[in-house]
Amino acid sequence: MLKSYPKEIILKDGTGVTVRFLREGDEETLLEMYRRFPEEERWFLENDVQDPSIIKRWVETADVKRLVSLVAVLENRIIAHATIIRKYYGARAHIGKIRISVDPAFRERHLGTWMLLDLHNAAISLGLKILEMRLVRGRQSHVVGSSKRLGFREEATLREYLMDRAGNAHDLVIMVKRLRGTWEEPAEIIPGGEWEA
Repeated sequence: MLKSYPKEIILKDGTGVTVRFLREGDEETLLEMYRRFPEEERWFLENDVQDPSIIKRWVETADVKRLVSLVAVLENRIIAHATIIRKYYGARAHIGKIRISVDPAFRERHLGTWMLLDLHNAAISLGLKILEMRLVRGRQSHVVGSSKRLGFREEATLREYLMDRAGNAHDLVIMVKRLRGTWEEPAEIIPGGEWEA
């Protein structure tokens, strides 16, 4: 499955998009995508995506043994970035942590859902057993709903765990999907729901 890139997908509105691995030379276009995110959204990401050195490190360390990093490209612009991060060794080596970010101008077109489906298939190819997503309740509630339709379950909620820029507390929701080699129900493969980040 990991050899099946680049590939073309069709979004909800009929737009054709190329999905491929993140590669050398993508630094500036990936940085540009994250700069289009509202400042409040960037605050909740795990890294400072406005720092060129972080983007450079992501490109340089794109090793499928530890990090599968996919991008969706339209007319030489990166419009989505999706990753699975895993450990090389130890008790968590079977777990893949998922992060998906979609350009604000391309939301509500099922692009995030398509990227999640690709990460799911990549995880199976890599022999992973569990996928995990960490989401902010209230800010990403639609993603919680969409991921549930794709077989993820809400395993835990860390109450008032995160703080926004104004100092307001937000719950962190941990979503988990246990992999069995295929989606639990074939109908769930059809993209549905909307993604905002």
